Amino acid sequence: MPQRNRGTILIVEDEPELRFILGAHLRASGFEVLNAIEGGAAIEIATKHLPDLIIMDIGLPGINGIIATRTLKADRRTADIPVIMLTARSGSRDVVEGLEAGAQEYLSKPFDVAELLARVESVHRLAMAHKDLDRLNTELEAEVDTKTRRLQLLYEFMRDLNHSGSQKEIIDLLTRCVEQTTGARRISLFLRDATGEKLKCACAIGVDRRIVKDLEVKAIEGITGQVYRSGKTLAAKAYGAERCDRNYEQNHFVSAPLISAALETRDGVIGVLNVTDKKDGGTFVEEEIECIRSVADAAAIALDNLLRRDRLQRSVHVLLRTVGQLAEYRDEETNSHLERVAQFARILAQSVGSGGPYAAMITSGFVDSLVQAAPMHDIGKVGISDEILTKPGRLTDEEFQIMKTHTDIGRRVLSEALDPAHPVPLLQMCIDIAHGHHERYDGAGYPRRIKGTNIPLSARIVALVDAYDAITSARRYKDAHSHGAAVEIIRSEAGKHFDPVLVEAFLRCEDEFAEIRAQYDESEMLTPVQAS
Repeated sequence: MPQRNRGTILIVEDEPELRFILGAHLRASGFEVLNAIEGGAAIEIATKHLPDLIIMDIGLPGINGIIATRTLKADRRTADIPVIMLTARSGSRDVVEGLEAGAQEYLSKPFDVAELLARVESVHRLAMAHKDLDRLNTELEAEVDTKTRRLQLLYEFMRDLNHSGSQKEIIDLLTRCVEQTTGARRISLFLRDATGEKLKCACAIGVDRRIVKDLEVKAIEGITGQVYRSGKTLAAKAYGAERCDRNYEQNHFVSAPLISAALETRDGVIGVLNVTDKKDGGTFVEEEIECIRSVADAAAIALDNLLRRDRLQRSVHVLLRTVGQLAEYRDEETNSHLERVAQFARILAQSVGSGGPYAAMITSGFVDSLVQAAPMHDIGKVGISDEILTKPGRLTDEEFQIMKTHTDIGRRVLSEALDPAHPVPLLQMCIDIAHGHHERYDGAGYPRRIKGTNIPLSARIVALVDAYDAITSARRYKDAHSHGAAVEIIRSEAGKHFDPVLVEAFLRCEDEFAEIRAQYDESEMLTPVQAS
């Protein structure tokens, strides 16, 4: 029985008898046969049908075989189709001309049909091998491109993850990376709640957004619960309904192909990532499963680090406020001073960040650190004796010189905790504020008499808000001034005591200062004691 579907051969021959004989033998060998009797038709048929091989007579009416072959070889669509040339001329010049035109074989008439068929078999096998090689190369290039793109996406994910500052940013990076690297249309992330008994949906793509906030599962239920308890990745395939056993403890169930990966940290599993419904309808390949595992692992570390960082920042905030109050507790007349200074510092910093030469420096991180560091401005007062710190009345010049040393004391105390090899920006800001909040913009302050922008911005901000609070607060040696009086004093000190840029920002938000000032009970203000 003859072979079938071995390929298509175009016979270009103007002799009907020879065309018939060749066609019969080729069909018997399993080939489909197309026919043309002149070069122009051959070019049109070859371009339209793209045969696997062409048997081309040279002596054709109209466009001859040489020109037709050259034309086909010049067209990228037909350039790789092998050509066997037939000719009644046997001169070496004719052979060379045919081969130069692009023919793979050359046969002189008359010829043995068996020999032609043998050459057809040889050329066809070689052509098929080239096609297979081209196909494999194309598939390999596509696979390399896919893996390169996936690696690039993973690199970008890891890079951006290192700069993420919130849970939302981490989750957005996670879902975007999974979507781009796997082509999944449905992605959900469940995170453990505070009790550890439930997993709440933190994000879901491909699910109605209105129900996402209410999605939750018990930590012992379903696929998500199974992965949460085991800490392992589950790769499930899809079966048809006829094989449905709904045994979710096995790794096959009626569903779209699903990857469910645990987000595991050193303290246990904190969540589960579910990925399903590929756009191409296929299953997840091993590289995609490994990609999902890698993304889940990295996201788990980032989320855990963020949680630990938040806890640490809260602890540091409480510690800083506690330490800052050590000096204030020795001075009853400033019992709400730290809270007000912190609030004033936030308001002024946000005003500065709304525009002007320092706007780029006022990031959300700067503002948060400033609020935590501002209460540390007078920590150096722990080194000042009670006789001076709580003296009822104004200080003598000698006593004031001693009081001024609290800025250096504060710097020394805080610097003891600073490791130059591992700097902590928040601690450095505390040092800058404690040491520089009595410097003046015109250089007449203390302790270093530096001026202008040589004074750290954080210290310049605290200098202004500390002065505002001092002006509007009662002291043992003075009455409290009104908000309006404080505004005028600060306005008049622009370019002298205070940075004029900060004064301008203060004037934009002075109503907020007045509101904060009014919120504190007047009973907290001590009646001033007149110096004798």
